Amino acid sequence: MNLDAYPKDIVLKDGSALTLRPMVKEDEPGLMEFFAAIPEEERLYLRNDVINPEVIRYWVENLDYDRVLPILAIDGKNRIVGNATLHSDRNSWARHIGSIRLTVHPEYRRHGLARILVGELYTNAQTTDLEKIVAEIVFIQEDVRLAFNQLGFRTEAVLKEHHLDPRGKKHDVIIISNDISQLWKMWLEQCESVSGVLQKEY
Repeated sequence: MNLDAYPKDIVLKDGSALTLRPMVKEDEPGLMEFFAAIPEEERLYLRNDVINPEVIRYWVENLDYDRVLPILAIDGKNRIVGNATLHSDRNSWARHIGSIRLTVHPEYRRHGLARILVGELYTNAQTTDLEKIVAEIVFIQEDVRLAFNQLGFRTEAVLKEHHLDPRGKKHDVIIISNDISQLWKMWLEQCESVSGVLQKEY
């Protein structure tokens, strides 16, 4: 992974200037503020209890970019407004497969940030031995499913009642995937280069 490329300045389609960089230990309070701004209904479908301080503290105190690469988007007020992570396990039988997760601040949605962050993960995955990307999505997240479908992800499996939300309700989870080479090809065909990164409408 080419971490020497960061920090990286980008401009969204609405003219907003942001900076992309890997997460560092000092981001703990900023991450708490960021996830507190995500609507409660949406937090129900996230994999972790992101408003639990112990969860955030574990993340920042156990940073290992070879295992989990978290890329943050920072706005002009020094707020975290986007968080995208690339997960891999180089010592498992699935060492050729990576998984991605993505969260964007409500104020910065539909301005191209989600696509840019996913593009950053693709860029970094290209420098590794990863061959395939997967994501797990709660079925009810229709907008998220649509965004991934537009990038050519295909459904691999449906896990019935696999997600138990904090209210005790169970939801089906969809596992979707695509080959990195195919994803990158689609990205290059559909996106434009803006301020050194790839941007596409979200």
